[in-house]
Amino acid sequence: MQFQLNRKVILASAIALASQVSFVQAAGYGINEQSASYLGTGFAGRASNAIDASISSSNPAAISFVEGTQVSVGADVILEGGNFDNGSYASNPSAAKSTDDFQKTAFVPFGYFVMPVDEKWSFGLAGYAPYGIELDYEDDWMGASFGDKTSVQVINLQGTASYKFTDDFSVGFGLIGSHVKGELTSRPFSPASDVKATIEGDDNTVAWNLGALWNVSEQTALGLAYHSKLDFSLKGDFAVGEMPSSPVKLDITMPEKLMLSGTHKLDERWTVMADVTWTRWSRFEEFNVVSSSTGNSVNYVPMNWEDTWALSLGTSYQLNDQWLLRAGYMFDESPVNNENRTVRSPDANRNWFTFGANLKLAENMNVDFAYAYVKLQDGTIEEYKHSNPSSGPSGNPITGTYSSSSHILGAQLNYMF
Repeated sequence: MQFQLNRKVILASAIALASQVSFVQAAGYGINEQSASYLGTGFAGRASNAIDASISSSNPAAISFVEGTQVSVGADVILEGGNFDNGSYASNPSAAKSTDDFQKTAFVPFGYFVMPVDEKWSFGLAGYAPYGIELDYEDDWMGASFGDKTSVQVINLQGTASYKFTDDFSVGFGLIGSHVKGELTSRPFSPASDVKATIEGDDNTVAWNLGALWNVSEQTALGLAYHSKLDFSLKGDFAVGEMPSSPVKLDITMPEKLMLSGTHKLDERWTVMADVTWTRWSRFEEFNVVSSSTGNSVNYVPMNWEDTWALSLGTSYQLNDQWLLRAGYMFDESPVNNENRTVRSPDANRNWFTFGANLKLAENMNVDFAYAYVKLQDGTIEEYKHSNPSSGPSGNPITGTYSSSSHILGAQLNYMF
């Protein structure tokens, strides 16, 4: 079934900036693509290496060490990918047994502003996407009754304050207004049917993040940050074909996460970074869309995700006065495995291989470029249908093999006033 969350304005300018976010390339439904500069190092040092204003999305304390009043704006482009093969579904044996490129090309923009208020306080504003997914299978594929389109999009607007206790230590707090929209569709009768089941809804919530940054020495910095969970209660409509729609609701929680980063300058040219991030994906237990009038499930998919770890290593090399080169690797553990993989979450462990560069255009302006190749491990699926949380699996399962990889391109402009 299709589940669409209609977009609402939290702040017009930030929604315009982030409105085109449509596909997740991090594990689960997470989005890492909030900065081209940190993409270049595989996100290593994203909470400790205060190189530009985009660090505020990871560690609010770090804006105390960003140079001057600064704006960072940019976008990442994630190219299409994703393949399902060797499909088998006894209820629709003649339907297409494979489907390609169900993960569509996506444009993921972001924008940040930071400024010092005085010698102790700094302030920032940010617009970025922390979570989201966009899957759109071919209409005739055999799993269309399990899922045709899956869209969940989250946009964060963040106000940040940081206080520098000493010249080497700061803490920061970010207050976040978060908006979710999404859409679930399916063809409940058969892939050949033109009848679609559609669910729509959206919601807003408030969240926060908290961080600390310690410059242990002139060479070494450590950053620690915590991001709170996002509790959403989506309200929308459910319809099948041309039948009148009925009101429905969905409770969904995007998880809290904790990250620890380190940055160390080896000499005037080489810097190394590392990051470890824990995400509590075990909060994401189900899609359970219920009727607002009866409380009965109208679309139920058990998820049963597990907590995850992401580990990053990266480096940068100052080639000359104009060019800084970057490279990184990240292992991004998935909350999904062969036992709990579904049509709506065809996820797997990811290996990221990233490269980047920073070009100094003027004393107060530079631009970042980044490229990433992301390879997901192949995985299998055996999914049954469920009518509600208390019922067991029913009918015939869909089985098959998922494989996926993606190319990501990023660019970011940093301007200092």
